[in-house]
Amino acid sequence: MAALDRLPAGTILLSDSRAFGCAGAVFRVDPATGEPHTLSVAGDLQGASGIALEADGGVLVSKDRFFPGTGALLRLSASTGTQTEVTSGGRFATPADVAVEVDGRILVADAFSGGSGAVLRVDPATGEQTVLSPGDGEGDTPPRPVKLCTAPDGTILVVEQGMVGGEDLSSRVVRVDPVTGARTTVTSGGELRSPIGLAVAGDGGILIADANAFAGFGGGVIRVDPVSGAQTTVASGGGFVGPRALAVEADGSLLVTDNEAVNGVGTLFRVNPATGEQQVLASGGEFRFLTGVAVVPTPSG
Repeated sequence: MAALDRLPAGTILLSDSRAFGCAGAVFRVDPATGEPHTLSVAGDLQGASGIALEADGGVLVSKDRFFPGTGALLRLSASTGTQTEVTSGGRFATPADVAVEVDGRILVADAFSGGSGAVLRVDPATGEQTVLSPGDGEGDTPPRPVKLCTAPDGTILVVEQGMVGGEDLSSRVVRVDPVTGARTTVTSGGELRSPIGLAVAGDGGILIADANAFAGFGGGVIRVDPVSGAQTTVASGGGFVGPRALAVEADGSLLVTDNEAVNGVGTLFRVNPATGEQQVLASGGEFRFLTGVAVVPTPSG
């Protein structure tokens, strides 16, 4: 992808599964003004479930099969919004989120792949799908992968829910070995009730957006120590109603989507990670159900 296809560093990207009369869309948001612009709309974006960026500037979007079509992984041009399919069908059942490894390989969290869910790896050139880490399948409602991201050391962090879409005290964050696929639990229980957003801070701390965390189910952002698994509160209550997607900006500020805040419309908050102060950056307009958020990084080299 040509350098001209790159969006400016710091640009915020949002996937929306229901924008424009449920057609689905990807928006780009000015980080200074909060002004949104449509990057791509309709096509295969109805049911868009997650968003990530490739090193060359490509925009990856996962799509849930419960909307028209089949579960799919799309690549969008950063300059034109043109959609091309990376892969679809195959092992995909309900692709819930997408992330990119340092070497460019693509990771997809699929809550029902193979029956118990799995973390899948996708070849960015051929679209070939392989199972990196299958769900453990334990119990009547086995924890299923719904969000994932990569840590600075290359390990993969995954949010798993035993009851997708509702309060679940068995929810957990696991670390997946990128070579063997072995899973180890980082944290579970505590304030986790409906974890759905996941990101890693610059210092390695794990950040989780949870729609129902804390007393009164006000929702908020939790920080997890990557070694001990100890949970601390970053932000709770305030304008939050059902925090969902989460990303970290270059200065450490947090971006959190909430589809029930501000009169029940899609809203993007900026949160101070030190004080928990919430600022509405963008809200309403064509936003309907914001499912993913990503930030364009500064090109390396």
